[in-house]
Amino acid sequence: MSELTKPVKEQESFRQAMGWLHTWGGLVASWVLFTIFLTGTIGVFDEDITHWMNPEAAVVSDFDLASMTEQRVDAIKKGQSYLEVNAPDSHSWAIGMPTETEPGIRLFWRDEQNEFQETLLNLKTGEPMSAAENRETEGGHHFVHMHYEFHAGMAGIWLVGFFTMIMLVALISGIIIHKRIFKDFFTFRQKKGQRSWLDGHNASAVLTLPFQLMIAYTGLVIFLSIYMPAGVLANYSNPQQFFSELLDEPMPRPETGVHADVVDLSVLFQRAEVMLGKSARFMRVEHPGDSSAVTKVFGWFDEEDYYGQLLRDETGSVQFDATNGDVMNVIPPGEYDKGTPMAAQRVMRIMHFANFGGYSVRWLYFVMGMAGALMMATGAILFMVKRRQKSLNEFGSQTARVYRVIEVLNIAAISGLAVACISYFWLNRWIPLDITDRATWEIKGFFYVWLVMLFHSACRPATKAWFEQWSIFTLLALLLPVMNLLTTGHWLASYWQAGDWGSVGFELTVLVFGLMSLGLVLFLRRKMVSQVRQPQLKTRSEAVS
Repeated sequence: MSELTKPVKEQESFRQAMGWLHTWGGLVASWVLFTIFLTGTIGVFDEDITHWMNPEAAVVSDFDLASMTEQRVDAIKKGQSYLEVNAPDSHSWAIGMPTETEPGIRLFWRDEQNEFQETLLNLKTGEPMSAAENRETEGGHHFVHMHYEFHAGMAGIWLVGFFTMIMLVALISGIIIHKRIFKDFFTFRQKKGQRSWLDGHNASAVLTLPFQLMIAYTGLVIFLSIYMPAGVLANYSNPQQFFSELLDEPMPRPETGVHADVVDLSVLFQRAEVMLGKSARFMRVEHPGDSSAVTKVFGWFDEEDYYGQLLRDETGSVQFDATNGDVMNVIPPGEYDKGTPMAAQRVMRIMHFANFGGYSVRWLYFVMGMAGALMMATGAILFMVKRRQKSLNEFGSQTARVYRVIEVLNIAAISGLAVACISYFWLNRWIPLDITDRATWEIKGFFYVWLVMLFHSACRPATKAWFEQWSIFTLLALLLPVMNLLTTGHWLASYWQAGDWGSVGFELTVLVFGLMSLGLVLFLRRKMVSQVRQPQLKTRSEAVS
């Protein structure tokens, strides 16, 4: 029986069931999903944020290592020398070429405890850059990690996947319960309480609906082998064999425990560039110091060469035996030929991370992402506005207490997170440069501020908590350029003069959000004043009567 031929009561019953699912499922998930969406949206510009957060290493010039063969080879030599001395027993090494905004040799390794380590070497001296040359910071990558795993590793990935599935359910149930979804998109009634919140929720939902469906679905597909491993485990005793066949590469070699020196990586690097017919940008070594050591050289990726492409050409790679230099595998630059399933997943990965179309696509993702975050925030607030007006008493004598907890979580999850995000940039300038584990302290500071906002939300009346937290955000956002000038000597004019458009865009964006928050603060201020006046007017009228 089609939807149109169903009895009216049956249709309404189905919509009511979907309404309950959308309301409560959306509420419970909204706090986590708002965090995922907001941090993911900010993370669209992770490289630009990292660039601003590391002013000591931020250099804007005509630096083009892709055309400087001798400098690339020298970078590999310096990187290998450092790793052989400081990380001889590591499980893996990686050496990355300097870039225009990070003119240092990037080294990564996994130590004996399999912990991830990294440093940046001076391109001229081969020594680690000092704090005065390179500020230790997670930069914009902090928001990316928050977006997909909450800095919680595999447990965080599973948590994000769970709530992403709830998001898909909420989106579909939202479509079902809104009979006039497109008509409501063009309707907004100001100063109508619950109706205004619902209009804002509907408008932001319809505006971003295709984007949200795409982001949620592609986000799940990216981690498909983690969320749905049964197919792989049922057909392969060793999951590595599956990925080896899928990627058309040799199986990873297990460690033998037999010592063997790594050959001169700069020689292999040059051979790989000749075989690929292009510059190389990254080199990785698995099991250095073991007879099973393997190294892989990756071709240079230049985003401008792939502008607008969803299914890019393979940049190419060459794999060597790192103990004797024998060639093990070559993937020449060219069309992506790993098969249709892998090509489809790759397109989805590129779409999810906005790795195409340059800044125009990134700004589109940023705007749509913020609109999606707004949809989740208005939905959570709408829940409280509706319950406050109707007093449904769902939880009996505990209803008021439950609603108070929800209200506190709403405030902390929305305005509290906003304060934590802007505070993260202030912490980047305030934390001493020479402190141990400085990047970790920036991230800890982010969570500490967020926790303080949670306690503040619980200790203050709701309206005052909203007002005070958005006031804090407004001050921190509008004063951020001033603080940056006082601590680093850089500001909008100097960035503009140097052609540092990433930093210009960052500070202008922060100022815009500061001004928007100022408008919200003024609105909340008027609301607080009206709440104070209403009882006074009522008392006066009663006295007169």
